[in-house]
Amino acid sequence: MGQAAAELAVDPSSSRVLWTATKVTGEHSGEVPVQGGVIYIGGGRLVGAKMTLDMSKLTCIDIENEGTNAKLVNHLKGPDFFDVENHGTAQFITTSVEPIADAKPGQLNYKIMGDLTIKGVTAPNTFDCLFYMNDGTAHAAASIVFDRTKYGVNYRSGSIFTDLADKAISDDVTVTFDVAGK
Repeated sequence: MGQAAAELAVDPSSSRVLWTATKVTGEHSGEVPVQGGVIYIGGGRLVGAKMTLDMSKLTCIDIENEGTNAKLVNHLKGPDFFDVENHGTAQFITTSVEPIADAKPGQLNYKIMGDLTIKGVTAPNTFDCLFYMNDGTAHAAASIVFDRTKYGVNYRSGSIFTDLADKAISDDVTVTFDVAGK
């Protein structure tokens, strides 16, 4: 990142992280609050970032029934999934940031490589990101698809368990984020 990089603190109240997970019979979605982070800027360009998510405050936004919603959220927070009692946060730290050549305004303009840590397990992830500055505020938005089994989240994984039929849950989780830092 270099010594000339400015550190802009991620503003949790202006940042949003959504998750979507699918299963044979449908899908669920929710939010994970941003706990904090830093966006590194050098020469007006994105040069790095780190972000921490508060897994203990994970929510589901697609189930209206309060009891059913609470049951799913408590299961996701439990040891079958994210074990938030022992791993209350997840973190992403960039390892490489490269501008995408010839990206047009409003298009994905950076290739991001970094390490995602969930349940104490760290694995590399690569994705394209839209980054821009507006009135001194840095904005970054992207969608990441990661394989939950790389982080020991194996519950009802069709690639691990062969007898699940319509109870299988996809290994891929999509996380879409829009974060802002000043």
